[in-house]
Amino acid sequence: MGSDDNGATQGTPAEVLAQAFLHYPSMDWAFEGESDAEQLRKLVITYDALLDAVQRYGGVVHASDGTGALLWLPGTHFPLGLWRELWTSIAALPFRIGFHATKRLSDHEDESIDYIVTHGTKSTMGVIWNVGVAPAGRGKGHCRDMVRRAIDAMRADGLREFWLATDAAVNVAIYEKLGFEVVHKRVVRCSGIQSWVMRQVIE
Repeated sequence: MGSDDNGATQGTPAEVLAQAFLHYPSMDWAFEGESDAEQLRKLVITYDALLDAVQRYGGVVHASDGTGALLWLPGTHFPLGLWRELWTSIAALPFRIGFHATKRLSDHEDESIDYIVTHGTKSTMGVIWNVGVAPAGRGKGHCRDMVRRAIDAMRADGLREFWLATDAAVNVAIYEKLGFEVVHKRVVRCSGIQSWVMRQVIE
C-alpha cells in the first residue's frame, strides 16, 4: 500500500475501508485490547469478506481517487442471513479474526439494524451497509459523491427507500445534508454505543 503525489491511498477497497473504520466506536469495542496494527489487519480481513458478499448480492461504489468505498445491499438481501453468508467468506471470519470479535461485530450490527429490518419495505428498500473514506481522502466530498451514486444505482434497480445506520454523531449531519433523516436513535445494549438509524425516501 502506498500514496500518490497527492496523498491518495493506493490500496484495495478492503484496505481503504479498514483505514476508514480504524477506531470507529463499534470496531474499538469488537477489537477491544488489540493494537492498532492488529485491529487494522483484522479489519482488512473483515472488509474483504463484506466485499465478497456485496459483489454477490449488492453493489460497490468507489471514490474517484480510490480512497473510499461504499457497500450497499437491496432489501431482499438484507440482512444477508446465515444461508447467504455461508456462500461468502463471511462464514470464515470467526476462524480468521477470532470468535469473540466476530460475535461482538455480529451482535452490535444485529441490534443496530433491527429497526431497519422491522420498519423497512424489503421489496423497495436499499441499505447503505458501509461507507468509509480513508484519512488521505477526507474533506474532498467523496462520501457525498459515493452516497449519491449509490442511490442512483439503487434507484436504477427500482428501489426508492434508502436506509443506513451510523455510530458516529459527526456523520449524522453529513447524511442529513444528503437528504436523510433520523428515524430512530438508541444506545445499543450489547456495546453501550449510541446508534442512529436514518432514512431517505424518493418517490
